[in-house]
Amino acid sequence: MIDLKGKTALVTGGGRGVGEAIAMVLAGEGADVAVGDIQLDTARAVSGNIEKLGRRSMALLLDVSSRKSAADAVGEIIARWEKIDILVNNAGVVSGPPGADVEATWRHVLGVNLIGVVNCTDAVLPHMADRRYGKIVNIASTAGKPGDPVWAGEKSPAPDGAKPQLGGSAYGASKAAVIRHTQATAGAVARFNINVNAVCPSRMITPMGLEIAGRRVGAQLSPQQALEARRKQVLEVNRFGRELEPVDVAYAVAFLVSDAAKNITGQSLNVDGGFKMS
Repeated sequence: MIDLKGKTALVTGGGRGVGEAIAMVLAGEGADVAVGDIQLDTARAVSGNIEKLGRRSMALLLDVSSRKSAADAVGEIIARWEKIDILVNNAGVVSGPPGADVEATWRHVLGVNLIGVVNCTDAVLPHMADRRYGKIVNIASTAGKPGDPVWAGEKSPAPDGAKPQLGGSAYGASKAAVIRHTQATAGAVARFNINVNAVCPSRMITPMGLEIAGRRVGAQLSPQQALEARRKQVLEVNRFGRELEPVDVAYAVAFLVSDAAKNITGQSLNVDGGFKMS
């Protein structure tokens, strides 16, 4: 059912983690894939692996928070490949730069996770609309949905002088906004034969996941300690009792960008082992 032969795709944040898995799976299903990432060396590595599969690829230095960078990347793909059929807005961050205060953290997280989606979507929409064809998938998160059934905070009464830790509120807010943006965009562009959907993964063992592990524990962890802490966090929300893997997300994306999903738009699909069921 998934046949992407002859299609061209851009995967943002495609140099590692979930983005890398998405890029490789799309290529495996026949697409030519441009790998956009703020780390050009990782994008080049993934691009090289795609070419080993016999598909065309290009590595692009892409800062999704910049409208110019997004427009330049899309323009280069169209100039070299003459079209772009698929956009996967995957680039994301979980927090601000080291030492950032609350305002800087919110600006950074929203700038990448939400404005980055807007910038890249705006860059491809005129081209897709002219061709009357396009598939856009935004990688959101179950963190952007309500009803976390797992207690993630400290249950005991707070000691004197303790301050509340809001944790990933900026991240969760950004992903909730991505889901709503997905719905609004889908409704506006359906008449141009453009499908827009979101995929909402839960906890995984990825570079970002390991960073989250340390933040949840609130301590400096060795690589092995971070891995063990993250695995525990992943397993506690999966009803199957097994790890969620980036490739699980990638195959959901591949389905949604295929013509097998031509009548699916405006949806946010959880890929989370049953963590959230809404």
